[in-house]
Amino acid sequence: MTTTELAEICIRHSRDPHLISDTRGRVLFANPAFHQTLQIPPDTPLTLDQLGSLNLEAHLKEAAVAAGDDDADANRTPHALHFSLMAELEDETLPLEVISQPLRLNDDARALRLITLQPQRRRTTSVETVSEDGRDGLDDSHFHSHDAHCRPTLQFARRVAASDVRVMLLGESGTGKTRLARAIHQASRRAEAPFVEINCAAIPEELLESELFGHTRGAFSGAVSDRIGRFESADGGTLFLDEIGEMSQRLQAKLLRAVQDGAFERVGENTTRQVDVRILAASNQDLRSQVEAGEFRTDLFYRLAVATVDIPPLRDRPRDLAATLQAYEVHHGIRIAPHLKEKLQEHPWPGNFRELENVFECLTLHARDGQVDDFPLPQPIRVDADMGDTIHAPRTNGHDHGRTASAEPNSLGANGTQASEHPEARRLREALVAHAGNRSQTARALGMDRSTLWRKLHRYQLV
Repeated sequence: MTTTELAEICIRHSRDPHLISDTRGRVLFANPAFHQTLQIPPDTPLTLDQLGSLNLEAHLKEAAVAAGDDDADANRTPHALHFSLMAELEDETLPLEVISQPLRLNDDARALRLITLQPQRRRTTSVETVSEDGRDGLDDSHFHSHDAHCRPTLQFARRVAASDVRVMLLGESGTGKTRLARAIHQASRRAEAPFVEINCAAIPEELLESELFGHTRGAFSGAVSDRIGRFESADGGTLFLDEIGEMSQRLQAKLLRAVQDGAFERVGENTTRQVDVRILAASNQDLRSQVEAGEFRTDLFYRLAVATVDIPPLRDRPRDLAATLQAYEVHHGIRIAPHLKEKLQEHPWPGNFRELENVFECLTLHARDGQVDDFPLPQPIRVDADMGDTIHAPRTNGHDHGRTASAEPNSLGANGTQASEHPEARRLREALVAHAGNRSQTARALGMDRSTLWRKLHRYQLV
């Protein structure tokens, strides 16, 4: 008995559909479960591009390219491929998990592949819930993209992950900077060491120094005991500084030494401590512009941005969006109507993947008999100035649909003043005018540091 015949016997009685193919895409053997699942008569000649109504070869090609084999022949790639798809059968749409791997047999010189198709009928929503610690399969797959202009960016992230260089992740809010930081850590030599993250925008400036470097008992009011900071917690591992652009210049100066030399002192202490920490930083702001404007320290920027990864927004990644929609259908056993899927792919997604995840939660509630026919997509919002940061509604073809000039919160009134202008915005604008646009003098006059002034100017669209 040849090993080829032995392989066929091994998969013949499996409950999962299996097939064996060659480098020309011909199906040499398919087990009964395969024919039953895809509703194909047993004696039908098959090729990977014609498995009944399913063109599996096209999906394999796309998965091979996503795995890093540009222009790869999916039948010859040495990689194991794993992806999801929806098979359109005569009486149903069947979600499938596909696993394709090289098959090496002792007495068969041919390069074969063993392909398994796992129906996902019995998968439950709870199985697919993303864990809070981020360990949701993003370690390896998060370095891949289906969009050609995004793949080099993530491939570069994979390469720098294996090194120990500091990395700056730039991209809009919701593009996955935190997840990519975790993936870089998991792919590094420090994977078994701590991954510690801190959101620099979420902690008041007066407490951020203590959070980073720790403090001693009695260092300030409320410091009732010694406390280690995030640098010490991350010793030997990775420290992720999220929203680094929100840090004041005073703290930037202190951070510079810790980043450069790994040396720092706890608040209220003179003893210098040394740690071995890899720094990853992220920002949804244009840090380069802030550096040019003097709002962010040039020396700190270049220390943090030894390698820079610019993550494109979701609206510039249509193939990734399509793949995410398809994965959602497979994981939840739900079919999105074609017209709704087209609507989802045309949506600008200003909140990127974070907004998409919120939509997915609601989509499931709109399913009827396993299909979602319609869903009211959220309109891009614009928050009033007195309620926080302003979010612009996206523009399409150079036009801002759905709004008129009179609807702008900061549009000019009849007397040339700002109509409905927030009092703080008016105070900032008047201070800028009084100091001829000099931001340093304006910040001093207002009793705030330059980075705080910069954030407020952006909030009220005064820059």
